[in-house]
Amino acid sequence: MKKIEDMTQEELDSYLANKAKERVRYYREEATEEEKEDFAKIEAYLAREASYSRSGVFYEEQPKDHLHDLSYKERLAKAEELNGCKFKDAKPCKDRFAPRDDFDGPTRLFGAWNCDGEKVAVVRHPSLILFRMVITILSAIAGFMLIVLTLVDVFLIDYLYLSLAGLFVTPFLLFKFSDALRFIDNIEFNRHTGLVRTPYTLFRKPFYIPVEDLEYVVGVEVKSARGGGSFQTGYLSCRKYPEKFWFGHAIGLRDGGNLNDWAQINRFMDTTQPIEEYYYEIMEYHYKLDKNAHFNGPFPEVMKKYFDADDCQINRWKVW
Repeated sequence: MKKIEDMTQEELDSYLANKAKERVRYYREEATEEEKEDFAKIEAYLAREASYSRSGVFYEEQPKDHLHDLSYKERLAKAEELNGCKFKDAKPCKDRFAPRDDFDGPTRLFGAWNCDGEKVAVVRHPSLILFRMVITILSAIAGFMLIVLTLVDVFLIDYLYLSLAGLFVTPFLLFKFSDALRFIDNIEFNRHTGLVRTPYTLFRKPFYIPVEDLEYVVGVEVKSARGGGSFQTGYLSCRKYPEKFWFGHAIGLRDGGNLNDWAQINRFMDTTQPIEEYYYEIMEYHYKLDKNAHFNGPFPEVMKKYFDADDCQINRWKVW
């Protein structure tokens, strides 16, 4: 059999058609029920996309006036206006910066990374989730101790209600509280303004910075002691910082991030090209929930023109 690079266009078309038939046969005859369900979902998705193309809506041009047309210097001045002070150059980072166009790595955006087409929200580390875990564990320990002391008649029976609150009510309230305030932990990449907003910390309020002044530093790869798996560590480093409120140059990332995530973020912030299909699944998820990237407000109105309201699916060839 010829190598793919040696095939003529006619031979390549025939080869791809035969491969497609083999995949269809596999999913209809040999696939598990779960694989068949996934295949059916993909077929339904592609069928809806084909209907958008036949109707003509797929190729309709949409206005791009929601995107900024500012140069780097103009966006730097805008960030200084929002921060209320000038920038200063940070001390040189000892670690090596990662490239902005290396798409080598796993493609996983769900979880700590969310996108609504206007913004990408990335959860920092450590975050409120760690605080919630610590308080939940402490409240559980305190609750069990009060139950034991109540049962041995050291405390009155009324303390039993306090024990139950420590075991059940406190974790629930902490969960609802931290879920409503998750935007505090988010690093916000705003495609429409070209600016990045840093998260809150105990010692620093958020500030705005052009994406060009933010760098990703690849850390060590942490492996399981038993060889079961590994995850990449990394953090963001600022080339500049506001002179009035700055403590530390590193911003940790939940799940560490990877080169592919960082490259996709930079591609997302590049307004000279449409949004990559890499983001479509998570955008459709947020559209269906009618939630923005922070989950603290509705889906951006300006991005709804790229979606079919009934299917909750992107119905345009290019999304800007």
